[in-house]
Amino acid sequence: MSYPVISQTSLDPVARQGFLSKPRRPISSLPRQLPHQRLVFEYDGTFVLGDRLLRGDEPHVLHAASVSVVDVTKDHPTTIQVPINSSGAHDFTVSIHFRCTVDEPIEVVRAGLTDVNEHLVTYIQAYHKLFELGRGHGLHEVHELWTLVHAQVKAYTTVVPCVLPGMTAEFSGLNVHAPDEIAQKRRHYETSLHNIKGEHGLRDVKRRLDRDYELDEQDYLHAKGHSANDFTRQEAALDRDQQITEAKKIRDLLNSGPGAADGLYVTVRGLSEQQIAERYAALGDREYSAIQRGIQLEHDLQVVQARARADVVRAAIAQGLFNETTGKELLATFDDVEPEAEAKHLERPAYQAHAEVTAGDSDDDFFMEEDVRG
Repeated sequence: MSYPVISQTSLDPVARQGFLSKPRRPISSLPRQLPHQRLVFEYDGTFVLGDRLLRGDEPHVLHAASVSVVDVTKDHPTTIQVPINSSGAHDFTVSIHFRCTVDEPIEVVRAGLTDVNEHLVTYIQAYHKLFELGRGHGLHEVHELWTLVHAQVKAYTTVVPCVLPGMTAEFSGLNVHAPDEIAQKRRHYETSLHNIKGEHGLRDVKRRLDRDYELDEQDYLHAKGHSANDFTRQEAALDRDQQITEAKKIRDLLNSGPGAADGLYVTVRGLSEQQIAERYAALGDREYSAIQRGIQLEHDLQVVQARARADVVRAAIAQGLFNETTGKELLATFDDVEPEAEAKHLERPAYQAHAEVTAGDSDDDFFMEEDVRG
């Protein structure tokens, strides 16, 4: 679609319908105009701007030779493209953008300004220096060239404004492109490079994640080992504390009085009734054996003491301290004592131990004073 003149249509003369009827051009035969469009009629060698509402019997409508549809949009965007040389065999393409506004639709139609692009290209081509800017740049230096071309075109459009009949065009920006073939290859190259970088990035991320996982696993195993060691130490400490506590209880029980050890021996936890009975029987046997040993020891001691007294008497007789008759009687009393009879005497329940007989003991002296003098 061209701009600013959208279309131009020739109109046929209106035929008379009757002698008294007034001629009228059907509105349906005219182009439809949108809100941003206006109709310009060619009438009697001049141009007339049509109203928004038409009846069809207006002279410039009834006798018009043609009608043009003009776009009156404010700041209508328009882009032109011009090639400029590069340092190689290919050319750069410069896309220059303008903001265009139709101020006088009649002037636009009168000047035949049906396509503003052609006029804008002619206007830009008048700046010859622009086409020399790219000779020192390769196709890979598009960004550097853009800065230079933009500055030059902006300066040119400011110093030498574009003059168009019935409308204004203002510079709004530009782009610099490499040829489509080069641009397509460059896009392919950049896409491949991006994919490669992405794959390398994924591998780097994977390596980092694997390394972090290994480090985390080592930390976990290390912490697990420490926890196991701590648990073992704590368990051993608890066992020691429990053993110490049990030992203290046993010590206190043993120190509580006679028979505590025997009670502890019998009341050990985990024993069956048969085992407890057997242990009580063993304690009774041990107590009986202890009593028997005590009686035997006391009996042996009395026998030794009796024999010692007999030896003393014999020694006294030998020295003449006794007369023969008295000494023999004393010896007969010692010789008549049998150990078995004395042992039976000692087996009585309430056995009283005899005190040891010694020479000079006033309470237990068996010898009369006159016998000694005798």
